[in-house]
Amino acid sequence: MARRTKEEAEQTKEAILASAMDLFYEKGFARTTFDEIAKRINLTKGAVYWHFRNKADLLAELMKQKFQEHESKTWSEKPQITTLQELREGFRVAASSIESDPEFCKFLFFIIFQMEWSEIITNRIRQQIHEIMDYPWLSLKEKLTFIQKSGEIRPDVDIDDLTTLLLCAWRGVVDAFIAKRFPMNLSRSVSQAFDLMMDGLKVEKK
Repeated sequence: MARRTKEEAEQTKEAILASAMDLFYEKGFARTTFDEIAKRINLTKGAVYWHFRNKADLLAELMKQKFQEHESKTWSEKPQITTLQELREGFRVAASSIESDPEFCKFLFFIIFQMEWSEIITNRIRQQIHEIMDYPWLSLKEKLTFIQKSGEIRPDVDIDDLTTLLLCAWRGVVDAFIAKRFPMNLSRSVSQAFDLMMDGLKVEKK
């Protein structure tokens, strides 16, 4: 019985997160209330508060869930990236995963363009934000460091700078795709951006 109760609680939590995502996308974070989140899935406001103390905690959990789901569909399938070609393919697969996932695109649109980030909200979930933002940088740095040591990237290239620039390029292209600023194929654009950045940094083969 206890196991079933735990499973039901997890299902309720997932339903709350889905309801919140829809309402945040439709109305914005600030204008969405726990009452509305609960009403959409036939719960009481108290049931929502049982899982989340406030909207900031709910937002932090939503961000963690969405980025972990995306990570599990892309990079985690190929954790041992040891060459530039494998890294390029990793970026392409991640882009293709975004293109084929309307729910994740909706989440990204909300986070990038709709979320009313304030100092109060940022301070409340600062730790969660750092965990979400730091992991891709550290993971990519580790991969680039290995590739440089293997002899594919010039030894004079600063890996910290390269990691930052690659992630900035990735996020810039993704932002443009999510905003529909230009007609574009995301996976092709990401691959082209990778090639443009990396071609000048490769060790020339004799």
